[in-house]
Amino acid sequence: MQRNIARLTATHYDLVVVGGGIYGACAAWEGALRGLRVALIEAGDFGCATSGQSLRTLHGGLRHLQRLDLRRMRESVREQREWLRLAPHLARPLRFVLPTQGQGLRGPLAMRTALWVNDVVSADRNRGVREDRRLPPGRLLSEAAARALLAGLELDGCNGAAAWHDAVCLDTERLLLSVISAAADAGARVANYVRATGLLAHRSRVRGVRARDELSGREMELRSRFVVNAAGPWVEDWLPAGAGRPKVPLFRASRAFNLLTRPLPFADAVGLTVRAHGRSDATYFILPWNGHSLIGTRHLRCDPSTRSNGVMREEVRAFVSDLNSVLGSHRLSGADVRGVFSGLLPEADDNAGSEVALEREPQVIDHEPAGLAGLVSVVGVKWTTAPAVAARAVRMACGPRVTADDSIRRPRKLAPMASAIVAGPTGVPPLDRTILTHLQQCYGAAHRHVLGLMAAEPALCTRVAADLPVVLAQVAYAARAEMAVRLADVVMRRTPLYLSQALDRPALTACAAALARELRWSTKETGAQIDEAARQLAAFRGPLVCDLEPAAA
Repeated sequence: MQRNIARLTATHYDLVVVGGGIYGACAAWEGALRGLRVALIEAGDFGCATSGQSLRTLHGGLRHLQRLDLRRMRESVREQREWLRLAPHLARPLRFVLPTQGQGLRGPLAMRTALWVNDVVSADRNRGVREDRRLPPGRLLSEAAARALLAGLELDGCNGAAAWHDAVCLDTERLLLSVISAAADAGARVANYVRATGLLAHRSRVRGVRARDELSGREMELRSRFVVNAAGPWVEDWLPAGAGRPKVPLFRASRAFNLLTRPLPFADAVGLTVRAHGRSDATYFILPWNGHSLIGTRHLRCDPSTRSNGVMREEVRAFVSDLNSVLGSHRLSGADVRGVFSGLLPEADDNAGSEVALEREPQVIDHEPAGLAGLVSVVGVKWTTAPAVAARAVRMACGPRVTADDSIRRPRKLAPMASAIVAGPTGVPPLDRTILTHLQQCYGAAHRHVLGLMAAEPALCTRVAADLPVVLAQVAYAARAEMAVRLADVVMRRTPLYLSQALDRPALTACAAALARELRWSTKETGAQIDEAARQLAAFRGPLVCDLEPAAA
C-alpha cells in the first residue's frame, strides 16, 4: 500500500469516500468488495481524529437492553462477532464487572434477568469465532465474591455484581489500517493527506470531489458517480452552501475523553458509578489495556460548532477527583495519568439538558431530497457497528448496483493470526521473544514481512525505546507498505510508541533517522518532523504536567 497521487487521479471512479476514519475505511472496503471503482481520501493521517480516541471496546448489545432496542442489539452482536472472527490478533474477549446495588434496575434480580436476555438474544455471538476468542455467558456474582474481586474500592451499598464479556481491541489504529489495507487489496485507491475542498456537481447530481494534496499543495479533481462523506466532525465543512446542504447541522459536537493511567490491579473491566459534585451520576469503566489502565468515557458539553477536541488541565483534574471518590486505596495522582485520548462525538440536536446526550443512532443522510443526488453523508456513533453503517451508506449512495447481493459481507477476511512462531525466517538474528509476540499481535500473518526486513537489514532489529518491543524494522515497514509519510504517523498510529515512557528526544531522533532514509528527508525536514512528533506526543501526555492533587496516603 503506497501513496501514489498520479495514480489516484488517473481513474474515473464509481465511488469516492471522503474521510479515513473507521466509517470511511469500511465504506471503501464495502464498495471495493462489491466491484466498484473506489477512491478513499483522508485530510490527515488515517484514524488521526475521533476513530483513534475511543475506549477500545467492541461492544456487544447489552447496553441496548435498557431501551429494549433489539434491532440495534442484534446489529451490535453481529458486528462484534465479525471483529473477533476477522481480527483475532487484535480483538479478544474481556470480562466486564458492574457492582449491583439495591433492588431496582441496578439490583441483582434485574441484572440477572438482563444477563439472561443478553445470552438469549446473542446466542450466535460465537459462530465462526475461534475457540480462544469466544464470549462466555454472563453470570451474577455474590456480594462476597464481588467485594473480594474489587478489594480496595469504596463500594457503598454493593450487594453483588453482574459479569459479562465484551471484546476489547488492543490497537484500534492497526485494526483500522488493516481495513484500509483490505480495501486497497480489493482494488480501492487510497491516500492520506488529501483534503476534500469541494464537490463537483452538474444539474443537481454529484460528479466527484475537488481535493488538495496537503504535502505538495497540488489541486486535483476526482471524478466519480457517487460520494460517501464520512468526514466525522468535519462532515459539513467542505460541502458547498445551497443545494444539497440539509437545513439542520449534521454534526453537533460534544467532547469526550478517556484517561490512560498507571495499571490498576484489576484483571477485568470494572464499572464504577461516580456521584460527582455538580454533575449527574455517571458510570465509568476501568479497562486493563497494554500494561496500563484505560478509564472513561467522560463527556463534556461544548460549542456545537467547535472542531477542537483539546482537553484542559482543569477538566482532567475534575475527572481524577471524581474517580478518586470511589477508587479508595487505588486513588490516582497527577503522575499516574500517562495520557489522554480525546475526540468529538455527535450530540443529539434535541438535548436541552445540562448534561451531554449523544446521538443514539448513527445518521446516514441522503442529500438527494435537499437537491443533490449521489451524495450520502455518514455521522457515526460507535466503532463496533461501523461496517454495517458504512454498508448502508454505500447501498444508499450507489443504488441498485450494490443492493442485489448482500452476501458480499460473508467472505470478508482480514489478516488472521499466524500460528505461533518460535523463530523467525532464516537470516533473522536471534530475537527477544517479546519482540516476536509483539509483531504477531500487531500485524497478524503479515508480521513475516517485518521479519523479512529484519533478515535483510539486521540493524533494523534495534528497539526504538527501551520499554517497548517496537523495532526499527516497523518504522521502515510503515514507510514502505503502510503509507506513513510523517514521523508522527509512525509514533502515534503505525506503532504503539506513544505509550512508551522512555520515548525521549534521542529515541525520537533515532526513529526519525530511520524514516528519513526511507523518505529521503533533508536534515532540515528531519528536524521539523522530530519537532512536530514531539509536539503531538506532548499534547497526548499533557496531564503529566497538570500538577494534580497528590493521592491521599
